Amino acid sequence: MAGLARVLKSRLKVWRVRVVNGWVRRFHAFTPDDLLATLRGMGVRSGDLVCAHSSFNEFMGFTGHVGDALKLLQQAVGPEGGLMMPTQPFGDSAISYLRAGKPTNIARTPSKVGMMTELLRRTPGAVRSIHPTHPVALWGQRGLLLAQRDWEASTPCGHGTAYARLLEHDGKILMLGTGPQPMTFYHFVEELIEPLMPVSPFTEEVFEATSIDAAGHRYLTRMRLFEAGLSRRRSMAVMVPELKRRGFWNEARVGRLQVILLRAADVAEVVQDMARRGVYCYEGPLVPAAPTH
Repeated sequence: MAGLARVLKSRLKVWRVRVVNGWVRRFHAFTPDDLLATLRGMGVRSGDLVCAHSSFNEFMGFTGHVGDALKLLQQAVGPEGGLMMPTQPFGDSAISYLRAGKPTNIARTPSKVGMMTELLRRTPGAVRSIHPTHPVALWGQRGLLLAQRDWEASTPCGHGTAYARLLEHDGKILMLGTGPQPMTFYHFVEELIEPLMPVSPFTEEVFEATSIDAAGHRYLTRMRLFEAGLSRRRSMAVMVPELKRRGFWNEARVGRLQVILLRAADVAEVVQDMARRGVYCYEGPLVPAAPTH
């Protein structure tokens, strides 16, 4: 009986997914052109530098496939602009990934943060920055400018990485079906506000990690990683009301897909101003650890 119940439950789940997908396709369908028009209406222009986060599972009703979505983003910024996507090679934590002891092969190690990021990594003309835990895929004239010596940075997304250069080049952050939570650029801002925080968002331990490029050259990185306990409490939702209050929050929907567009400079400004007031993007208070004797 238990086996029959599992089978029936599985079939019911499949049926429900088909019904929901059919309803969405009928009443909330949208084309690549619809999404491009939405991005244009939000202010994405040819020549822009955009760091995109995406969850293709949320593209319900989209009449194209994942490749069409990526081509659309490339069209939105144009070859003279830049498209940047995170391509972390792990799905859990950087600490766990590094403790496994395997070097990151920049040309072969796949991205574990979404189908579109892996597709951009493989796109002709795109490059992947050399970093063992937080490499990024870059495309377009302005995008390729961000690929420099990321492996020398002392934190995964801090000074010396493509995320710092995203701010320097007045880049934008695009969230397609993800909400604000996966915003990797925030890790750069964490480094900026570290002196203002009662506790550090980074480990005291300095980790060593190795990257290998397509020619077989090896690169050694020494960096502090994200403190695990604090990372679990990180919440981008804390900054949203302040972004909205200042008129920085730019949100639209196409079909049922939520689209958010922010300037990196606006995010950095808001988070730093909040930190100066003792407000941080974490759930619960930040309390320094009690000294040990």
